[in-house]
Amino acid sequence: MDNEASAHAEPPPIRRQRAVEVFRNRFGVLFDDEVLSPSGGQGRYLRWQWSHGGVVIVPMGEDGFAFVPTYRYPIGEVSLEFPRGGCEADEEPAAAAARELREETGFDCAPSGLRPLGVIHAETGLIESEVRVFTAEVRRAGPADVLSTAAPEAMESVAEPVWVSRTEVAKWLQSGRVTCGVTLAALSLALADVSGSGSVPLMGECRPDQPT
Repeated sequence: MDNEASAHAEPPPIRRQRAVEVFRNRFGVLFDDEVLSPSGGQGRYLRWQWSHGGVVIVPMGEDGFAFVPTYRYPIGEVSLEFPRGGCEADEEPAAAAARELREETGFDCAPSGLRPLGVIHAETGLIESEVRVFTAEVRRAGPADVLSTAAPEAMESVAEPVWVSRTEVAKWLQSGRVTCGVTLAALSLALADVSGSGSVPLMGECRPDQPT
């Protein structure tokens, strides 16, 4: 398959003529670049650049996968997602992943307890920054345990994690219960993980409010 893919002709690039910054905040920069199309025509292309790279964590355990019900303002509804967010300045991706997991779910996991799965791009037509994917082996906890240790940011609205078994997750996908592109991409990497054991091998189990 790889040989077949490499034999296919690649489309010509859209070339950047000039980077044009139009907006900036502490999260990133929006550009409206002047570009040159493959045919030679001049045009514009929006491009968002996060201040730092992103991370997404797939919480896994004996009960399957843990999804976080998250209210998303842009779509005006609750979305079932894996914990995710951006790295802070000078923060390693694994450390950022452990922090986001703790903030959104209450699971306290050392960076060494995370397994890297790869890199995805959240929206290749707009966002240039990459998102690193990790898995974490976690233990299911009661609502009191989770809510007492989770600490989402001020502009985040989340509820306690919802667990779904490995057999049921396919039904969730078929019924359209999960629509977040980042979560779907991360889940595909987790399901295709080369371990093939149905459980990600890690250095230690991560538990609510119990560092490894």
